[in-house]
Amino acid sequence: MVRTVLVTALLAACSKRAASPPPPPPPDAAPPPDASDRVSAGEVTALAYPDLASALEATIPADARVVGFGELHARTDRGPVKSALAAFTEVLPTFAGRLSDLVVETWLVDPKCGQQAKVATQKLETTVARPAATKSEIALLADAARAGQVQPHAMTIGCKDYELLAPSSGEADPIAMLTITTRELTRISTSAVTHRDKLRGTDAGVYKPWVALYGGALHNDRFPSPGVEEWSYADRLDLATDGHYIEVDLIVPELAEQDSTSQQQPWFPLVAAVSSRVLVWPRGERSFVVLLPRGPR
Repeated sequence: MVRTVLVTALLAACSKRAASPPPPPPPDAAPPPDASDRVSAGEVTALAYPDLASALEATIPADARVVGFGELHARTDRGPVKSALAAFTEVLPTFAGRLSDLVVETWLVDPKCGQQAKVATQKLETTVARPAATKSEIALLADAARAGQVQPHAMTIGCKDYELLAPSSGEADPIAMLTITTRELTRISTSAVTHRDKLRGTDAGVYKPWVALYGGALHNDRFPSPGVEEWSYADRLDLATDGHYIEVDLIVPELAEQDSTSQQQPWFPLVAAVSSRVLVWPRGERSFVVLLPRGPR
């Protein structure tokens, strides 16, 4: 029962549990010192950048091979605010030239699965309080990827999976959702890495060094807390890229202020310091928390 309650909260928020801090990043893993400024809140210090594009350019190492972007999901039970997904879509063109594939934590309903798939999808969207606008924002992200000659991917959910996700005789199962999501994100991104690496040194098109994933800030965790390790793809992608996986969490400060899990995080004091600039806090080696600017009040 305790595990189910915890998982339900994690699925709804897709943020990290409070835990002992991960190992500090080595000096050469920190963002470069030529950032525009530093911002401190108590004992926590972040680097400040004028916008998300410059923050990502300075933060993601040149030798990155897979970048796992995570977000604190927008919810219908929280105030309206510009989502991290919308901010990510806007900045995608600035690094599309280095990106071969984009794997997104979403799926298309398979018409072969009939009414069961539609009902299960609706149950899951209700469980996570997903705003209706999210579907449109995902479509815009896919359009931006194609415009930048980046191949977008959605998860594949089979008919048997729908019965596990939301049994016809009961409510949605958050544990099954996390398990299937992790399976699909890992499968698709690993395949994309393999295909991309085959192009290196060939004439089969322009080689692009990055594969990116976009979804909740649980599956991309390099330092998962005890009890939720199985739902992070980070270790497997780090192995697939010989240690060139990068974790980047995109946090909307207004959503973090309303999220009890975020309030326990070591970076949370920085939320009060966010204004018009983007703040980057190194969470650990090859792991970064990016606090987005506040929206208009």
